[in-house]
Amino acid sequence: MSEATLDTKPAEPEAPTAPEAPAAPEAQALLDFERAEFGEPAAKHVQCGICASAITTAYYQLLDKVLCSSCRDGVHRSVEDARSGAAFGKAFLQAGAVAFGLGLVYALFVHFTQIQLALATIGIGLLVGRAVQRVTRGFGSTKHQVLAVVLTYLASAMGYLPVILGAFQQGDSGEQSLGLVGGVIYFVLTAGLTLAAPFLDITSGFSGVLGALIIFFGLRTAWQASRGIGGPVAISGPYQVNPSPTP
Repeated sequence: MSEATLDTKPAEPEAPTAPEAPAAPEAQALLDFERAEFGEPAAKHVQCGICASAITTAYYQLLDKVLCSSCRDGVHRSVEDARSGAAFGKAFLQAGAVAFGLGLVYALFVHFTQIQLALATIGIGLLVGRAVQRVTRGFGSTKHQVLAVVLTYLASAMGYLPVILGAFQQGDSGEQSLGLVGGVIYFVLTAGLTLAAPFLDITSGFSGVLGALIIFFGLRTAWQASRGIGGPVAISGPYQVNPSPTP
């Protein structure tokens, strides 16, 4: 029986395989082109600053806002409506109601606390000015600002009404009625002194001067809060969204 012999000869190492040659540039480009995916380019457009609709043809511009043709016509109508006599009357009624209500609250506060708080004029001016601008929708003119200032001053002057009425009551004996003529004179004097009180209060010293300055800032607040575009509203355009290239 023959014995099996073991092959003790070491195995020869395998020859390293040569790296594959890179594909030719033409072939690589062909492969890349075949794998590429192309989507449709998005249509160039701008967005209307009011209705947010896409504009792909022509647009208009008002200050820093882009407008479509429909919104441009709407702006023209809004300007005409805001500066009409009917809109001014509406602003007078709405802002006047706000001013009267705030002035009445201020007068009651002075009556019960005996404290003249001129700082209230700043808050009155802000609310009255916003009431005017709510009607004009930002297209008001100088006459609307003057309206806001006048109403703010009237509301602020109502804070002096309790003091003036108290002074009249102290000097009135109450033994005889004023009658019609006396009532009219009483009303005119009361209204006149109430309107002049902020200026007359300046003679009281430093506190009067400080109060007059605060009232001035309140009137300035009403002027700024009711400010609109004013003057003619210039809408430029039309501009092309995708202008054709010049040859």
